[in-house]
Order: sequence, then structure tokens, then C-alpha cells
Amino acid sequence: METSENGPISTPLAQRISADCASQAALTVFSAATPETPLGLACESFKSTYGVILGGAIKESRVMKTCHEKTSPVIINP
Repeated sequence: METSENGPISTPLAQRISADCASQAALTVFSAATPETPLGLACESFKSTYGVILGGAIKESRVMKTCHEKTSPVIINP
């Protein structure tokens, strides 16, 4: 991994920054959620907030919209 501004970033560093940003996004979004908050809305808000926070931490970063091929999607039925 590397950025044009900072050059190479080690995988452990990128993982730590990503985890810190995810924790901050989760705290921001889910602390404001209520039991009535639709799960899909909360998830979309988390992805959006995470993208903004990660973009502030690592310029030019992006949140991928696709899942790894080894993951299984979780279907939630209302």
C-alpha cells in the first residue's frame, strides 16, 4: 500500500489506522442510533462516516463496496 503524498504504508500500520477509523465511525454513528433506527440506514451511515474519517487519516484512501470472495453475506429479513 502506498499514497502519492506519503509513499509506502506498511500493512500493519494501514490495519491499525483502518481499525482506529472504524472504531471512531462506529462510536459516532451507533451512539446516536436508537432501537428504532433501521439497520440498513445505520450501516449506510457507518460506511459513509468511515469513508470520511479514513479519508482524513490517509489521503486518497477509499472504502471498497464489494466483499471479499471468502465472506458470506448476512441476509436480514424484516
